[in-house]
Amino acid sequence: MSISGKSDANRWEELQIARLLFGLSLEEQAEFDEFARKMPAEQAELFEHVVASLDVAWSDPTSMPLPEHLRNAIRSRALEELTTKVLQPVDKPTLVSVSAVRSGKLPWVVAVVCMALTVLTLVSTRSIEPVKQVSRDAAQLRAELISAAKDLVQVMWADGPTPISGAGGDVVWSPSQQQGFMRFRGLTMNTPTVEQYQLWIFDKNQSEQTPIDGGVFDIDSDQEVIIPIQAKLRVREAYLFAITIEKPGGVVVSSRERLPLLAAVN
Repeated sequence: MSISGKSDANRWEELQIARLLFGLSLEEQAEFDEFARKMPAEQAELFEHVVASLDVAWSDPTSMPLPEHLRNAIRSRALEELTTKVLQPVDKPTLVSVSAVRSGKLPWVVAVVCMALTVLTLVSTRSIEPVKQVSRDAAQLRAELISAAKDLVQVMWADGPTPISGAGGDVVWSPSQQQGFMRFRGLTMNTPTVEQYQLWIFDKNQSEQTPIDGGVFDIDSDQEVIIPIQAKLRVREAYLFAITIEKPGGVVVSSRERLPLLAAVN
C-alpha cells in the first residue's frame, strides 16, 4: 500500500524534511508513523541513512544549539524548495514512487540539508568567549551559595611551601550542599598541555596521605577567576584546601612538590 493523492504526498514530503532537519514533535511523529505504515519499507526507509548521518553530526556535545531565527529560516526555505521545485502538480491522485523521489526530490532534499549543516557549522565554531561566560555564571552561583548556605565555610588562600607571588583569593564550601567555589586573584596563567592546577580537600575522616581530589582546572585570565569545586568523594568535615601544580589531567596521588596555595579551616 502506498500514499496517494496530492495532499498526502505533500504532507509526507514535509514530514520527511522536518524529520531530517529538526526532528518531529509527538504529533508529527505519530503522523509520520501512520504514513510509513502505508508504503513499502524501501520507500519509507529511503532517507534513513541521511537521518543517521545528521544525527551523528549534530550530536556533538560541544556544539551550540541552532538559534531559533536560523531554525525558522531554514524550515521556511525547505518548505519553499519543496513547494516550488520538488513537488510537481498532478491532475489526479498518483502513487508516490521510489524512483520519482530518488530522481526528482532527493537532490533538493540534499541541497537543503547541506545548507542547514553549513549554518550549523558556522554557529558551532564561532568564538563565544567561554571564559567570560563561565566566570559570570560561576560568580552568580557563588553569590547564591553564600547567601543560602547556613553552614558555609569561607577561608582565605595563604601561601603554600612553593608560593606564587601576588596570588590570593578565597574558597567557600557548603558541607550540606556538597558545593563550593574557589576564587583566585594573581594566580599565574597555565598552559593546559604542559601543566594544570589541582585542588585537594583534606577531610578529618580521610587519611592525610589520600586527600579528596577537588578537580583539575586552568587559569586563563589575569583577572579574578572563579572555579567550581568538583569533589570526587563526599566531603564530610574539611579542614584544609590545597592547590598543587600537576601534569595535564592531574594525578591520583600528588607528590606535593609544587604547592602554591593553602586554605586552612579554623
